[in-house]
Amino acid sequence: MRHAKRLRKIVTALSRHPTASVPLASQTSSEAQSIYRFWSNPTVSSEAILNSHSEGTVARARGCETVLSIQDSTDFDFTSHPQTTGLGYLNQTQQQGIKVHNCFAVSGAGEPLGLLHQHTWVREVPPVKQKDRSAQERHQHKPIEEKESYRWLTTLTAAEAKVSEQVQLVQVADREADIFELFAQPRQVNSELLIRVKTNRSIKQAWGKLFIALSQAPVLGELQVEVRRTPQREARIARVHLRGLHVTLAVPEYLARQKPSLQPIELNALWVEEIGVPADGGKPICWKLLTTLPLESYAQACQYVRWYSYRWLIERFHFTLKSGCTLENLQLQHRDRLLKALATYSIVAWRLMSMTYQARLTPEASCDAILQPEEWRLLRRKFAPKSRAKTPPTMHQAMLWIAQLGGFLARKSDGQPGLKTLWRGYTKLHYMLEGARLVTKT
Repeated sequence: MRHAKRLRKIVTALSRHPTASVPLASQTSSEAQSIYRFWSNPTVSSEAILNSHSEGTVARARGCETVLSIQDSTDFDFTSHPQTTGLGYLNQTQQQGIKVHNCFAVSGAGEPLGLLHQHTWVREVPPVKQKDRSAQERHQHKPIEEKESYRWLTTLTAAEAKVSEQVQLVQVADREADIFELFAQPRQVNSELLIRVKTNRSIKQAWGKLFIALSQAPVLGELQVEVRRTPQREARIARVHLRGLHVTLAVPEYLARQKPSLQPIELNALWVEEIGVPADGGKPICWKLLTTLPLESYAQACQYVRWYSYRWLIERFHFTLKSGCTLENLQLQHRDRLLKALATYSIVAWRLMSMTYQARLTPEASCDAILQPEEWRLLRRKFAPKSRAKTPPTMHQAMLWIAQLGGFLARKSDGQPGLKTLWRGYTKLHYMLEGARLVTKT
């Protein structure tokens, strides 16, 4: 990318103050104008910005035995910016914005590697209303290539084109990806699927239906699963039963008429059911998963459940874009500029996540992998002023200090600091750093 050097400077500037507006994140008004000009430049494209990032993602993926290619969609709502052109409908209401489908790479150990692919689109007409049964049936019988859900298939192809066949690539997705054509799509060597099931599909086995078959399958064993906090529930450790069996999915009748060449598909199925009712009285988790991965042991089943539990990382990525980078507050007047800003902030969001999870996965490593010397020295001066150590603190210690700047109390009962606390602390660290530089100059 010919503008790579400028992009690196912009990402660095925005990473310092991710929650701030562009003028506040910039050190000078000319730097802010430079960022706006970059997004307005017709020779810069959102695809080129993302490609520069995905090249780094692919390089990091080469060092992994397994890469989880996690797909999910989200909406960016710009209804409050009526002057912005090129937007589309988000749902059955008059909300206007951009729809985005991301493919986020994560290592088999749960480390965020970055974006592999990003697909954006706008709806020129509102989607079909849920109560309009005839319209729903017409939509169901349309070829997959004419539906929005085709993005799941094209994103799989795009991810495969970037990741070497030497690396095991596992597509992880929630119930929206429960699409027969996705299971039937030819895949490259070492490319697998791990999809949560939505539809009680017909199977060739004696039970006739997938859910009945899974409920009758033998219990493989028990497992503890980390359930992440959401607005509807608190974080907890759930004890679950694992059931598994081999199934053959029958071709849906409407698809058999539409594409006679389609054949039944052999897959492995997992039923992950929480034992008992959670202490907070919430809804027990119940995941029904279909996978092309081999299921020959309890250990393999446990591995696949852990991999599926990492799907929440793409939700954190979207949360970071919206709440951390406040992307929906941008007033750039046209969709093309917003897409370039989205691509830029996608790199910023990954940086923030990577910094957090590196500290969790390698807590005893030196923090100089993610912090500059003037950053960790300033942290040490504030939180350990009597220390005379010359070596950088550990990742864990540095992240703990940053979290304390963001309001984390670091009590024994507080657990690990959250992503929001860390980016808030990182912003405060850079305000302190700017102040220290001014004092030094004076």
